[in-house]
Amino acid sequence: MDMRPINVVEGEGFRKLMKKMEPDYTVPKRSSISHTLSLNYSDLRDQVLTLVENSTALSFTTDIWTSVSMEAYMAVTCHFITQEWELCAFVLETKLMEVSHTGVNIAQQLGEAADAFAIPNYKRVAVVHDNASNMKLCTETLKKEPEKWGNVQGVYCSGHTLQLCINTALKQDRIRRTVSAARNLVGHFRKSAKATAALKEKQKQQNVVEHKLIQDVATRWNSTCEMLDRLVEQRWPVTAVLSDPSITKKGDRTLDLTADQWKLAQETAEVLGPLITLTELLSQEGNLSLSATVPMLFNLKKRHLSPEEDDSPAIREMKNTLVTEIDSRWQLLSLEPSSIYLLSSALDQRFKQLKFLNKEKKDFVYIEVVHLAEHLHQRQTVQDSEVEEDPAASHGEEETTAPPPKKKKQQEISMLMQSDDEEEEEEEHDGDSAKKEMEQYLRDTKVAQSGPLAWWKQNGDRYPKLAFAAKHCLCVPATSTPSERIFSKAGYIVNKTRSSLLPENVDKLIFLAHNMKRV
Repeated sequence: MDMRPINVVEGEGFRKLMKKMEPDYTVPKRSSISHTLSLNYSDLRDQVLTLVENSTALSFTTDIWTSVSMEAYMAVTCHFITQEWELCAFVLETKLMEVSHTGVNIAQQLGEAADAFAIPNYKRVAVVHDNASNMKLCTETLKKEPEKWGNVQGVYCSGHTLQLCINTALKQDRIRRTVSAARNLVGHFRKSAKATAALKEKQKQQNVVEHKLIQDVATRWNSTCEMLDRLVEQRWPVTAVLSDPSITKKGDRTLDLTADQWKLAQETAEVLGPLITLTELLSQEGNLSLSATVPMLFNLKKRHLSPEEDDSPAIREMKNTLVTEIDSRWQLLSLEPSSIYLLSSALDQRFKQLKFLNKEKKDFVYIEVVHLAEHLHQRQTVQDSEVEEDPAASHGEEETTAPPPKKKKQQEISMLMQSDDEEEEEEEHDGDSAKKEMEQYLRDTKVAQSGPLAWWKQNGDRYPKLAFAAKHCLCVPATSTPSERIFSKAGYIVNKTRSSLLPENVDKLIFLAHNMKRV
């Protein structure tokens, strides 16, 4: 759970500590710990396998990471909604990627992970991944294998897509020069202990909060926003240090930003702030994020990225660039009604009215939801009937299928007492129930304060067919962050002191560390 090395039990300090705490306790050998962990892995894997088998639909995320020993590992996570309407996420595998990272090889390894957990093709809803060309080819390859992957959809990681949009906006000349100047300024303080100590003194003198400056990282756009925001907060202490000849050399005083650059840095940070919030919301594991993606992007465009009269030319251009990039990369203006983004939004009680679409497109989306609900319900009905025909398969032994006497008597009484009107209503309901459910669902004003899953838990019985579609569409995360979080754990497990771990042990340890608290 804490990802400590197994050889900690061999450490002299650890043994002395345990002897002091419990003199009669015998610390187990390393081999005993390894054996116990293998047993724990087998038990936990069986539990995860059972949960996966009982699910109705699953989505996957995947990514590739390189360890300190320069070995590439591919992580696969699965996401589904339980019968109790709880969102579950488990790591399935973290396997050594010994072959080249082509789309075909990634697709093959992803398929092996899904097959290892006996996930049938009709349960495989979507694969979430970054925008790399090999990942795009991976999902294109999967779509060519319907016998294994059904109607699986590829979903680009919203966090990575948003990063590409922002990177393009930050390339605008004036903003790029301002960010570069800010980066150099922060770098000066991070390299100079004298300047850092002086900054603390100036912060105290000016009664400014004592925060350290933040250096941005090229691969994390949000760090650029954080760098600018922190620098603007510390503007006057920073300027005071740079203008003090006893602290700063004459040649370094030119590092200070111009008045226009300070203003642009502040405005840029203000534009990027809500985009950080959006990324955080979409990346939180417990959130139903995909259904919120398109509605929040439309709100972002309308309420935050619309140019204002007092915007400088650089900020106006930045906003326009962001809007263009968002429209292009998410294809917001040309999303198909069958898009998993729109289907999930329609089945999320918060966004079901699809106010960001015109009436004609809304209706098409609702029709697609109805078709999906009918299809999923019919498939479930067929599966249930197959189980009823083969009771030994589901119960492990032969049982009578005859209903209990009381239940049978009630059915007979109902049949005899049923009126012609009831029969007509029943036929009409059976023939077009998903459509009627959708009409009633759209009129439903009940709100669940705890979120859409709580709403479906309370109301799913009223919309049984739509509930199948909801579990199908709402299990897809908006980002591939779950796979990236696996690598954070992997970094603690495969470190310099454990760089010789066998790949199968890496897989087991990550599986245990990630999943044991989730079962």
